[in-house]
Amino acid sequence: MSVGLFLSLLTLSLVWGSYYVANRISLQYLSPFFVGLVVRAVTFVLLLTLMVFKRQVKRLFRVKGILPRLLLIGILGFSLDITAFIGLRLSSAANGAVLLKADILFANLITIFFLKERFSYRDWLYTVAILFGVGLVMNIDLVNFRFEGVGDVFFLLSAFFVSLNAFVIKSVQLDRVNPASDNVVAFYNNFVTMIIFSLIFLLSDKGSSLSAVRENSYLILSLMYAGAMQTTVYLLYYFNLRRLPVWLVMITLLLMPVFATVISFFLLKEGLKPFQILGMLIVLICTAGIIIEQKRKRELKPI
Repeated sequence: MSVGLFLSLLTLSLVWGSYYVANRISLQYLSPFFVGLVVRAVTFVLLLTLMVFKRQVKRLFRVKGILPRLLLIGILGFSLDITAFIGLRLSSAANGAVLLKADILFANLITIFFLKERFSYRDWLYTVAILFGVGLVMNIDLVNFRFEGVGDVFFLLSAFFVSLNAFVIKSVQLDRVNPASDNVVAFYNNFVTMIIFSLIFLLSDKGSSLSAVRENSYLILSLMYAGAMQTTVYLLYYFNLRRLPVWLVMITLLLMPVFATVISFFLLKEGLKPFQILGMLIVLICTAGIIIEQKRKRELKPI
């Protein structure tokens, strides 16, 4: 992995972490469907503006052979959100924090069984150690973890949809006949998700979210910022998916809780415990180990 790609992955984790914090602020007062709709509406405007500026709008209609997968990407994008939300309603946030990290394991298994890529014992050791470090950072009580039934199944479904969507995105990006640009994939993903969120919001919201925004005007800034970060996440995420294995991108994204915790410490004045700092060090060291292992594999690979 080049220095440029590594820096782009770090930036992606930082941006995604700040997006997570902005969403947390909004969700304290607003329904998840309202937040999802507004954030994706802001993203829609920003992506369309970017494509107009880069004269790429016509590419949105050049999707012969890949349109079904582009629509599937949007459906999976919504599905991973809604299943996580249902899981939070039926189970605990603590269980969600654990089980939603299963996307790494799903990505590894898909890579092994369908892409026939071999994993070394170091890859697995680093993966497990990073997950343990993330557990410390997120203050997860792994010792007392208990599977709580159907709600936890939805958490696992969300993690699976995250991994599956990444592979579908990559297949569209690298399609042999009609490869799609990152902006086109991002637009369709966001547009389909926005439409579904709009329909559910119109059917379920009773105006409480709009009242909350009027009473807490700073939420507008939080929503606008989340929309800008969602746009940036799309662009950086797809940039890295195009160039790196899915599982490696997923592993590196485990830096996101580290950045989110640090941002929350400074902005939201949340406490930072010694074991969380230990977890951060484990995640950083093992992420570096994964990257070194990939470099070693490339050097040993016959030309």
